[in-house]
Amino acid sequence: MPLTTETLKGMWAGLPVPWTTQDEIDEGSLRENVRRICRAGAHGVYTHGTTGEFYAQTEEEWKRVVRATVEECRSEAKPCQIGCTALWTNEVIRRVSFAQRMGADGVQIAFPFWLELTDDQAVRFLRDVAGAVPEMPFILYNTTRSKKPLTVDLLRRSLDVGIPIVGCKGVRSKQELQEFLKVGPKLKFFVGEYELASHWSPGARGCYSSFVYACPRFMLRYFDLCEQGRTEAQDIEEGLKRFIAEYVMPLIQRGMYDTALDRCFAAMTGFLTGNLLQSRQPYDAATQKDVKECYEWCFNNLPEFIGGV
Repeated sequence: MPLTTETLKGMWAGLPVPWTTQDEIDEGSLRENVRRICRAGAHGVYTHGTTGEFYAQTEEEWKRVVRATVEECRSEAKPCQIGCTALWTNEVIRRVSFAQRMGADGVQIAFPFWLELTDDQAVRFLRDVAGAVPEMPFILYNTTRSKKPLTVDLLRRSLDVGIPIVGCKGVRSKQELQEFLKVGPKLKFFVGEYELASHWSPGARGCYSSFVYACPRFMLRYFDLCEQGRTEAQDIEEGLKRFIAEYVMPLIQRGMYDTALDRCFAAMTGFLTGNLLQSRQPYDAATQKDVKECYEWCFNNLPEFIGGV
């Protein structure tokens, strides 16, 4: 069923693609990982963000990941979103059309990012995609990597011309979140795991998460605590913030990006299967040494994280 502003929420898994040692998709492991996270209780599965390496796949590889993910989510009665970001409008339309034909419940799109768009170009882009693929719910991927941050005015203009936006991944502050919700009060906004508790009251309603496929029980409990307004959620958020500050940020400063970090978390707990650490060059991959150090940090500082698989 297509996602709506009523049904879109929760802890969604942004899964990495497992590659073989020959740098090909390990479809068996991919399908198994989708099944595992669905059965663990994740609210949905999301493909082809940064961790999903949409920027480093051929058209056929992209389609293969989409097909496998949609089929396995269907078999587990879980919704899925397909990342359809690309560098030009017609390619985004082709991807959204394929996702719709496969039975995806929604698509997530960042603005084309090689050249920075004007507001007029951004609205036209969304209008053209929506017009070509009607009845497909949009989730905006509001990332600085697109060079075109979502603003209150841009969101207002997009909604005014009828773009079927049901949600947005990424806000820069609580104030911005509140301003967005004044323009689109029914929209669902997703934030990072380390800010869900503090952003819940202003209106956040979920995460596109890497931690959920490292320690699903822990992260799903965290979401439930946020939804219930329990003070324990704030304690978990503080632990995750410390993890980001003390372990993750030094790796980012070293030149490691999302897909390598997220693969490191997954390999640390072993919830997912397959060759998890390999990612596509030229970007650095995590190493077994990184996994060991990540485990040691969590064991000493956030043991409930690795115990929540």
